[in-house]
Amino acid sequence: MKLKYIPVYTADFDSQLNFYTQKLGFKVTGTMTFHEGRESTVIRSDKLNVALLVTNNDSLSDKSNIILNTADCLNDYHKLKTAGVFFCKSPAYLPAGLVAEFMDPAGNRFMLLEERNYNE
Repeated sequence: MKLKYIPVYTADFDSQLNFYTQKLGFKVTGTMTFHEGRESTVIRSDKLNVALLVTNNDSLSDKSNIILNTADCLNDYHKLKTAGVFFCKSPAYLPAGLVAEFMDPAGNRFMLLEERNYNE
């Protein structure tokens, strides 16, 4: 088995799609009906082996928490910040590694994680 799709929910579909394509560099690759008969837009990044399903949802309670692994958290943090992404947590060292957090316009939370083994 492998992870293939991660759903992200939004009440403002156009704003959400713009965020992913213009600021994070995703590309729209199609649509599919997946969750409760709602059509989702499939977006992919050349850097990830998983696709996001952007789904219109009027419920404010559905949110996703997505961890993106990175080889260079500080570099990606600065690139995304320059592209206009607002970070709710600046890079900080945690037991799992160097972490920075941002949210998309719908409140889905993303964590950039540069994993580190502090015991080596």
